[in-house]
Amino acid sequence: MSEVRKEDLSLEGFLAWENARPERFERVGGVVRMMAGGTLAHDQLAIRIATELSLRLRGSPCTVHGSNLKVVSPRGDVMYPDVFVRCGPGDPRATQVADPVLVVEVLSPSTAAFDLTRKRLAYQSIPSLRAVLYVHPDRMRIDLMRRREGFWVDEEAAEGPDAVLPLPELAIELPLAAVYEGVPLSEE
Repeated sequence: MSEVRKEDLSLEGFLAWENARPERFERVGGVVRMMAGGTLAHDQLAIRIATELSLRLRGSPCTVHGSNLKVVSPRGDVMYPDVFVRCGPGDPRATQVADPVLVVEVLSPSTAAFDLTRKRLAYQSIPSLRAVLYVHPDRMRIDLMRRREGFWVDEEAAEGPDAVLPLPELAIELPLAAVYEGVPLSEE
């Protein structure tokens, strides 16, 4: 496997290097990490969230995307969120975008610390981004970080089968019962 040469660490160099690989890599805060596979619950949650968002955004100018597209921050961070929403037209040949409105990360034990620290800071640097959802795969809970008046605020988590997560940024609500329907949760 080739290594990234020092002169290739610019954003353009990293993107060219990563696009030539069969594996996917993220670069956050200057740290390059190869993406790993996920669990059954992780995969089901990402698909359920993408489906529920797509249903609720039908007819709007916003589109839902999965983890095949890169999100690039102004700092040069390159990430593959589990799900994200962007609004407005886009180039159908694009492999990266810089203007998500909502990002969803399904947490896992191996990546949660990274997602909640370095990646969180990278997401906060994206001007278009209004909200980040952190989805727990072992219990029915979604944590929310939202931009309010230029500052990022941790909102109260939505938890349990009766919870509904309001997303005024997209003029929709997301019921947790629909998101977690059929997803195997850990017994507590």
